Amino acid sequence: MGDGMILVTGATGKVGKELVNDLRARKCDFKVMVRSKEAEKAFESRGIKVAHGDFERPASYAEALTGIQQVFLLTTPHPDCPKLEREFLKACKTKGVQHVVRLSAIGANPWSSSVLLSCHGRCEAQLEESGLACTVLRPSMFMQNLAPFMGPTVAKESTLYAPAGAALMPCVDTRDIAAVAGTLLAMPGSGYPVYEITGPEAITYTGIAERLSLALGRRIAYVDVPDGAALNSMVGMGMSPWMAEGLVTLYHTFKENGHSALTFDTVERVTGRAPRTIDAYIQENLAAFRSTSQVKVTHS
Repeated sequence: MGDGMILVTGATGKVGKELVNDLRARKCDFKVMVRSKEAEKAFESRGIKVAHGDFERPASYAEALTGIQQVFLLTTPHPDCPKLEREFLKACKTKGVQHVVRLSAIGANPWSSSVLLSCHGRCEAQLEESGLACTVLRPSMFMQNLAPFMGPTVAKESTLYAPAGAALMPCVDTRDIAAVAGTLLAMPGSGYPVYEITGPEAITYTGIAERLSLALGRRIAYVDVPDGAALNSMVGMGMSPWMAEGLVTLYHTFKENGHSALTFDTVERVTGRAPRTIDAYIQENLAAFRSTSQVKVTHS
């Protein structure tokens, strides 16, 4: 177990909530930084230490960072992330934080054509320049995005829609990302500066559609959506234009089928166990992909 208390930011997100579970299982000393009263009450009801903090309110950092030796840094993607994180890192130095583990993304690069990956790249660069001991985690696409984003159209239309073409994506389970982060936080100073985290195989959406077809017992098709139509659809559903552009251009990185399409043994190397598979994820989430006609109704 690592020495000193850990602060977990982004604790209500897909990776953050799994990291909370991981650190609890390890019996690590940690607290979460949240900005809403609802989240604060929810964590406290589980016996989890909470600090009120908001990345858009730098004055709130001091309380959250008091007594903290390590930070898991996860911020919601936003054009202002580099500025917000810069102020947070200054506070980390002032409060004597010893180690920062930042969640980034595979392909992060300040000069990337994807605004998301460019943002992550700039944040990584300023973390390195901060002088703080740091570790960067670069996961691939989250398996956990499949059911919420694509479950409805698979259930209703037996179709997956995405602007991805034949892009190979080594999708990773967020629980495995959290397990890597938890291991590194529990043993600070024992790792490397950057970890690229993927699932065990790179797969196209056509491949995912085939796996879903087998699991569901009906044909699931994949439709490659043009970038413009995908962008308009995302914005129409309430997503910010910046985020929508970020997601559409993120697929370009995978379409190149270069470095971002590779698989890495990081999960097994760091945690000692194999990463979860896309097939296991589909089996766990079958209900989200099933049409109402497939749901069996039992009467007592």
